[in-house]
Amino acid sequence: MTDIRFIATCDAPLDVAFEYIDDHRNVLEYWHGMTKYQPVGEPDHGLGSVFEAVSKIGPSTLKSKIRTVEWKRNVLVAYRSVSGMESATTFDFAAVDEDHSIVELSVSFKLPGGIAGKALEKTLEPFVSTAAKNTAENISKKVAEYYAKRRAGSGSGTAELPQ
Repeated sequence: MTDIRFIATCDAPLDVAFEYIDDHRNVLEYWHGMTKYQPVGEPDHGLGSVFEAVSKIGPSTLKSKIRTVEWKRNVLVAYRSVSGMESATTFDFAAVDEDHSIVELSVSFKLPGGIAGKALEKTLEPFVSTAAKNTAENISKKVAEYYAKRRAGSGSGTAELPQ
């Protein structure tokens, strides 16, 4: 498996960063290369929720269904693929202080197909690394924008999801 890790610093409190990242309706705004991300059935949030995902990574379009396998408010959201490309994605959240937080993004993936799959995995690794880096930068930017809108009183941005 190929493992990639980046940290996004957010100019927003921990709960705001978590709320933004945890809302599936925001994924296409911050996830570099993601072209489709939608819930499959119920629940559409939290532990056990399943999403159909399509990503354009370098020369490849990768499709998968992913399930939320760990979910702890303001701490962690983890996904594992249930079909398509074998993958694991984890967002770990931590407060820096009252108005700042960090989000650690970890992505692991493995392509099927024996030797050919390993060769393609090595070819895609720099593209996935760049996408993860861009995603971390997008998280920093989009979370700050989301928080600024909330502070300005222009609404909460995204509707509150169930607990």
